[in-house]
Order: sequence, then structure tokens, then C-alpha cells
Amino acid sequence: MDSSREWPVSSTRLIPKTAAFLEIKVLSTYSYSSLDTYRTCPRKFKFTYVEKAPTRPGVTADTYLGTAVHRVLRQLYALAADGIVMEPGQVVGLYREQWDKLDRNQISVTSEFYTVDDYVRIGQEMLVRHYEKYRPFKRGTLLGAELLLTFGLPGTPYAFKSYIDRLTKLEDGTVEIVDYKTGQSLIQPSDPRFFYQMGLYQLAVQANYPQFNKVELSQHWLRQDEIISRTLSGEEVELLIEDMRVAIVETIRATRLDDFPAREGTHCSYCDYQHLCPAKAHRRLLEAQQQAETQQALTAEQIRQMADEYLKLYARQKEIKSELEALKANLIEVARQMDMSRFESAMGKISVRFSRKEKFVTKTDDPGAFAEFSAACRELGLDDYFVVDGNGLMRSVYSKRRLNDEQLEKLKNFVIEKEESRVTATLSNESEDDSD
Repeated sequence: MDSSREWPVSSTRLIPKTAAFLEIKVLSTYSYSSLDTYRTCPRKFKFTYVEKAPTRPGVTADTYLGTAVHRVLRQLYALAADGIVMEPGQVVGLYREQWDKLDRNQISVTSEFYTVDDYVRIGQEMLVRHYEKYRPFKRGTLLGAELLLTFGLPGTPYAFKSYIDRLTKLEDGTVEIVDYKTGQSLIQPSDPRFFYQMGLYQLAVQANYPQFNKVELSQHWLRQDEIISRTLSGEEVELLIEDMRVAIVETIRATRLDDFPAREGTHCSYCDYQHLCPAKAHRRLLEAQQQAETQQALTAEQIRQMADEYLKLYARQKEIKSELEALKANLIEVARQMDMSRFESAMGKISVRFSRKEKFVTKTDDPGAFAEFSAACRELGLDDYFVVDGNGLMRSVYSKRRLNDEQLEKLKNFVIEKEESRVTATLSNESEDDSD
């Protein structure tokens, strides 16, 4: 998953108590998984939860490895809680049975360096290592394995559900929420994915078991044999609740406007909707061209030629812009040093003008000074000179429903819907972050 794309963390934590949240909910019950799907790729969220589009048969080896390991660990700890400790051979046998349930032809491998057998072996090594380290699995009292809990997000009408891999009460009364991870990339305790997923699990446990006052969050990274643990403060829990509310409001807004752009990244390799994704449509046409010379394939080639021509012009534009800025800087420096204001050429003339003027400080210049400036203007009765920042108001307040119903209804009269389009080019030798 592309961790560079984070959740929309809120800057305002207080919600008007009178807000009735009149929006139509997209889902009857939300989860970390559903909101993380929207964060990762809004179009996949639409395919999965709005359209409920059919997926292609099969599963990726990465995904099924996690499924098989989780099933074995659930059985292992459930039996151990009743005093039955599985033997190593039983654990391996149960794990192998999970893979035998699938037709190997329905398992796709996303890396050219791995085979299905490699994934089977990697998962088995995880389980054996975990078994040897934690046998006889008697850390505290097991309260549940793969426990489904539902709860209401405090202060909102939104319901959530969470599947908790293991819930254990330790000897000192601490309740430990354990989540197993089988991925390759170990995250940090400060990673937003840990905060939101494990924080929602904490809300689920505390809503269903209010008698538990002390909660510890732990992720067991089985491939790396590492455990990431932390606790959340009351302030962090409040921030989590507000950010989840804002995330849900964003899915509601997207549904109302039918605004679900495809967001490409490494996660595309594991997506079940590549056969429907608009970002992959041209690639599908090009692949069709390789299979057969059809009119559709000819259309794909024409599209490729258009894309090639656009990228050529785009590359030239970037080069010209860079050269133009450098020449502009040189001309300004020459004009300043030699006291010139016009340059002559056979092609025309270039004027350089220097001037000094006064202007008031802006928020970009100095946020603190701008706040003082605004207060001073209001004291002087100069409110008429303040301009409404419509974009900021929409982005930070209205779209996130940080007003009560009466205020929202009043502002609604001034809201218009407008379709926007954007073309983004990425050259082969540059990253997407470098593109305009």
C-alpha cells in the first residue's frame, strides 16, 4: 500500500453538538477496511461498496497467505485457551490444508521472482517461528479470536464494525488488542495506518467492554518477527473520532457528486477491479492489440500516438520553461547591475522594470502576523475589506460538515457543482511527484 497518501487529518477537533448529520450514509456499517479503500483509491471504493461490481475469480498469493496464516492462528489460540496445544506437525498440516483448498491456476503472483510455492513456504516459516517462540500460548486470558465487534462512532450516527485477531486480558488487568500482519514492509508506531486501524479496534473494545480501562495495541509482524505496541491518549482518541467522521463525510460527498477518481499506485497489483478500472482501460486496449488485429486495437494505437505527441510537447514545455526562467533571472541581474531598463534584439524588445510598493502581510508571508493584522483591522471597523475565502471555507469547513444544520442550510444556497478536468503527464525518466 502506498503509505505516502495519508488520511485527511483534521485541524479542528470540535464538532457542533447541534449538528444532526442529515447526510445519507453510503454504508450501513463502516470499517477501517472500507475507509482505507477510499483513502487508497476512491474508484475501488465505488466498485466495492457503491456499485458492488463483480470481481474476477481468483486471489493473489499475498492476500491468501495472510488469510491462511490468520485461520491457523485463530485455531491455535482458541484451542490453547482450553488447554489443548497443537503439535508443530498439526500446525503445518492445517496450514497446508488451507492452500490445498484452492486451484493453483486461480492464484496470481504479483512478483516475477516468486512462485506460489514460495508463498506457501514463507507463510509456513512464519507460523513455525511464532509457534516456537510463544508455545504454550498462555499469555493472559483469551477473550476472543477473530472477534467481530460493532459500535457507534461517538457523537455521530455512524456505525462501525471491527474484526479483532486476538483479544487477551493480561495478568495486570491490561487488555491487549493483537493484530497479525504478514506483509513485507514493517511500519513505524507513528504510521497513520497503525493509528487509525488499531485506534478503531480500541473504540470497538471499549464500547463493548466498558469495564476495561487500560488497553494496549499490538501489531505482530510475523515475517519480520517484530511487535509494534503503543497506547492511545484520550486526546488521540478524540482526534481519531473526528478524523473518521471527516473520512465518512468525504465518502458521502463523493457519492453525492459521483466523484470517485482512480488513484494508481503499487496497490493496483492487488486490485480485483483492474478489468473495470478507467485508469487501466487504455492498457487493456493495447493488450487487445497484441492479441489480434482488430478495429479496437487500431483505436488503441491511435490513442497511443496522441499520448506520445502530448508527452513530447510536455517535455519540450518543461525544458523551455526552465531555460526561460534562467534567462529571465540573468536579464534582471544585468539590468540591475548596469542600470538598464530595455534590451534590443532583431526580434523585438524586452523591458525590465523595478519598482517598490507597500503591501499588507498575508497569511502565506507570516501566519502569526496576519492574525494580528486581521484583529487590528476589525478593531478599526475595516471588516468590509476582508474577502471571503470560498475555497478555504469549502475545503476546511463546509465539506467536512463542521457547522450546525442551520448554518449548513444557509450556506447550501451558495454552493454550485462544477465539473473540472485535469491532464497530468509523467515522463518515463521522472517520478509522478515531479509532474505538473
